[in-house]
Amino acid sequence: MDFSARKLLVLLLAGTGALTGASMALGQGDGSGTDNPDLLRGSLGVGCQPGTLCQFPATDLVVPVALPAEPLPLIAPPPVTTEAPPAAPAAEPMPAAMTAPVSTDTADWGELGYGVALRGAYVRSGATERFEMLAIPSVSYSRSGGRTDLALDASATLVAPQSDDPRVGATNVSTDIVHRLSPSAGLAFNADLSLSQDAPDGLSTEEADLASAPVIVSGTAGLGYTHRFGNFTVTGAGEIARDWVGEAVQIGGTVIDNSHEASTRYGGELRVGYELTPVVGIFGQGRAGRTEFDGIDPDLGASRSGDDFELRGGISANWSDVLILEASVGSGWRTFDTDAVPQAQTWVYGASIGYRPTTTTEFTASFDTELTPGQGGSGASATYEVGLDARHRANSWLALRASAGAQWVVPEDGSATSRSYSAGLGADFTLGQHTTATLDYDYGLREDPAAAVASRDEHRISGGVSLQY
Repeated sequence: MDFSARKLLVLLLAGTGALTGASMALGQGDGSGTDNPDLLRGSLGVGCQPGTLCQFPATDLVVPVALPAEPLPLIAPPPVTTEAPPAAPAAEPMPAAMTAPVSTDTADWGELGYGVALRGAYVRSGATERFEMLAIPSVSYSRSGGRTDLALDASATLVAPQSDDPRVGATNVSTDIVHRLSPSAGLAFNADLSLSQDAPDGLSTEEADLASAPVIVSGTAGLGYTHRFGNFTVTGAGEIARDWVGEAVQIGGTVIDNSHEASTRYGGELRVGYELTPVVGIFGQGRAGRTEFDGIDPDLGASRSGDDFELRGGISANWSDVLILEASVGSGWRTFDTDAVPQAQTWVYGASIGYRPTTTTEFTASFDTELTPGQGGSGASATYEVGLDARHRANSWLALRASAGAQWVVPEDGSATSRSYSAGLGADFTLGQHTTATLDYDYGLREDPAAAVASRDEHRISGGVSLQY
């Protein structure tokens, strides 16, 4: 089967599955409900991250996005970037335990929260060390009730190094809207705009002797629709994303142009799930997208613009929201506009487990595969990501956190594999109604044969106080 035929097969199977699911559901009756609706997962899933569990409200309204309502929601580890090793946690957000705003008890107007975290950090990378002061202001607004739920969040991390100029380590503005069209159908919209800049010798930088790392701006917007037909759930979503990468400046004043890394991505996804029992379900999904880069990659000598397709099938299970499982397997294809970069195909796998024995303890683990446009002098790359996360609230004044992650980027042309690892421990101490103290240790390691510094690690110890109203 040639490549064009395989692309057509992906689209036909995805569309046929949705139509078949809808038609069969009309003869199934209402069926039995479950707390684990089969909704989107993967890179285009509105409200879900690749390889992670999607947590939704315990209601009979099936909607594609949920707003967390409990102090310790079942969440998954933060996703690792697919095109570059993760940045050092120089711009670390406030722990989840501190971000919930205090209710204003005004249901008609919603809840407004605002606060600021002040932190000090000691960072050691190789033989060098530095001290940083961080200020993290944040504001949030949420409104629930009626047919529409709304959440707005904004935060910024301002970093003042001991010897360098202050910088904006990260900013983020996001919105999530859920609208219930009927008891069996819902719309969801989310948008996110973020800006980040790592330290000159941070884990995400590939060049050596930098005076300033590039500024990265990313924006995404996604729309999803879910409809339940008896035991079937059909979900469709579309997304558009834009990434912009600024210039890097070396100590000698040399400017490194990164404009070729800027790209625009758009695509869609369709998923059909069927509940075998109130606990176990199966699903199939197809995805198609396109990524357009602004320029030619100087390392590759060609543009990485092209199309990608993916087809997966899997099984999911939910035991009373205590144990949630999902596993999938499928195939991904990627083509490029230029013949200089060969097309690629690989098997893709995904698995996720969430365990919450009590309302104060939770564990999550995830594994996922994605076929990316690649980086450096190679073409497409298969990216494998593993994440672990644990949270426990010991009592009313102490909450503990731990996480670990790993990523392997394997070029399809057999070039050298790059790897990155991360681990962290943290504790939150509640000092008062609005005051929380935090203490964290984070470690990161990146091994990339194509980077100017092939191996780079970082230890970070940070602590501070947060005020939240």
